[in-house]
Amino acid sequence: MPFTSPELVRAHLSGLRAGAMPILGVPAVLTGTASVQLPHAGVTEGSVIVKALRLDTPVHESVTLGSEWTGLSHTQLVADSVLAAADGSLSTVYAENADYIADYAGGRLKRLPDGAIQQGQNVTVWYDYYHVYTEGDDYAVDAANGILSRKATGAIADGQTVFVDYVVGLGTIADAVIESAIAEVDEAVLAMLDPQYQDQAVPGIVIGETHWAVATVCRMRAAASLAESGILSGTTHNLARVWLELADRYQHSGQDRLARFAAPHSGLRAARKN
Repeated sequence: MPFTSPELVRAHLSGLRAGAMPILGVPAVLTGTASVQLPHAGVTEGSVIVKALRLDTPVHESVTLGSEWTGLSHTQLVADSVLAAADGSLSTVYAENADYIADYAGGRLKRLPDGAIQQGQNVTVWYDYYHVYTEGDDYAVDAANGILSRKATGAIADGQTVFVDYVVGLGTIADAVIESAIAEVDEAVLAMLDPQYQDQAVPGIVIGETHWAVATVCRMRAAASLAESGILSGTTHNLARVWLELADRYQHSGQDRLARFAAPHSGLRAARKN
C-alpha cells in the first residue's frame, strides 16, 4: 500500500489557491502604451495587482497590538520593511516572527503570545507600502496571454517601473492522473528505502512520497498542456513552465525528506550528504 494517498496529493494541489500558482513582485517597465509580456500566460482574470512604491521614507504610526490582527493605515506593505519598537526612540526593537507577525498584503500586525510585546501594548511601527493602480483606468491587461500595458491617461508615469502580482491558473487534474503518479512514485520510494522502514508509515516518509507524487503530477500536466495545444504557443509554453517550476520545488522537498530513510547505498542518501 502506498505511503501517500490521492487525498493528500490533491490537498497540496488545492492549497495552491485551488489549483493556481501565485506570482509576486514581477518588475515591469511601462513605456508609453507599449505592451509588456509577463513571465507567464494563462493569468487568472481579476488577479492582477499593479503597484509601485508610494513614498521615499517609511510610514510611521503607533498601534495597539493584541492577540487579534490590528490593521495599519495601508495595505500592500513592502516585504521585510516592517519595524516595530516600544516607542519612537528605538531603545527597544521587537523581532518579527518572534514578538509579532505581519500580514504584508493585508497591512496587519499581531503580537505572538510568547514574545516580548504584552497584550494591549502600544508599539511604534515603521513600514513602506505600495500604491496600487486601477485596472482599466491606469493599465490594461490581457490575462490569457499575460500582456500588460499602460494607459496614456492613467496615473502610471511614462517609463515607470511597477511591480506586478498575479495568479496563474493551472486547470483541473483528473483522479486517474494522481493515482498513476502515486503508483509510479511508490515503486521508486520502496526501491530506495532502508528495509526497516518499508512497512512503516513514518510521517517523514508520508510527506516525502506525497511531495514526490505532487512533483510527478506537475510534470504530467506540463507535458499534457503542450500536447493538448497542438501548437507550441506562448500561452501553453508559459503554462508548462509553471508546472515544471512547481515540480522542481516539490521534487527537491520530497527527495530531501526521503533521503533520511534511504538504504545506505541509495543515491538519494549520498546526494543529501554531499
